[in-house]
This record gives sequence, C-alpha cells and structure tokens, in this order.
Amino acid sequence: MSLQYLIDANIFITALRTYYNFDFGNSFWDFLVEQGKKEIIASIDKVLNELKKGDDKLKEWATKDFSNCFIDTTSDKVLQQYAILMQWADSQRNQYSKNAIEEFMKENNADAWLISLALTDIDKYVIVTFEKENYQIKRKIPIPNVCKAFNIKYCDLFQMLKNLNFKF
Repeated sequence: MSLQYLIDANIFITALRTYYNFDFGNSFWDFLVEQGKKEIIASIDKVLNELKKGDDKLKEWATKDFSNCFIDTTSDKVLQQYAILMQWADSQRNQYSKNAIEEFMKENNADAWLISLALTDIDKYVIVTFEKENYQIKRKIPIPNVCKAFNIKYCDLFQMLKNLNFKF
C-alpha cells in the first residue's frame, strides 16, 4: 500500500504567500495536481472550504485544477473517528485552554477532520502541515501533538516534496 499525503490548509496558503507564489512557482502547483491525479496527495473538503474564503488565485486553483483531490469527510468511517477524536479533545483540559479545545471541536475546523480521515487508516495516511509539535502551547491544539497521541504519521511540505522527488 502506498502512502497518501493529506495536506493541511496552511501548506497551500504558506506556499502561495512565500515559496511558490503563482508568479514564479507554477511547477510546484502543477506537481501537486499531477500527484493528486495519481492519488499520492490529497486534502479534504473542509480544507477546500477554507481555501474558498480567499478571493485569490489559490481559490481559483483549488476549485478548478485540484478540485478532484479533496476527499469528502462525511463517510461513516470518518464520522466514527471524529467522534473518538472529539472525546479525546474534551479530555485534554489539563493540557489546553478551554478556548483551544472549543476551537478544535468546531465543526468547520479542518484540523480535526484531517486527523479523523487519517485515523481511518493510519498505515496509509501522512498529514502534511507546517504546524510544529509543541506541548508548552495552551492556546491551540497543534496537529502534530494529536498525531503523536494517535500514532499518525506527519511531516512538513519540504519533507513531502523530498519524499516525492520534486524537482523545480
């Protein structure tokens, strides 16, 4: 079974604003589309919803070029994992602030849904995020902290690109 990389919204947004702006980084965006068509990378519907909030080239790219690469998170398997994840988050009151837990538990928060999808098959999925593991933080539940708690693989964009032999 090959790995499938699940991309967090912050990867798309940071890439656009910094390293791979559409003005000079088209090979990066084309690579994502190509890998998406091969089902090597994907994201989720909730991330697409976040990207649609912007009125920019990223919204256009996501809805036109990458639209078939967003996985629907309404399956029973994902919903079952989401329920388990919400119980876990609610039990973290000694680690995170009430606001952090409430934010994580919001239905439109893509982080929890991304993790829930990964939980459906932890041998298959790798979450790609720029968030860092941090157990000192109280105001947010970082994706890598949750990945560690549930033994989900994760990496940042550059590790994914290296693993996939991306060449500019």
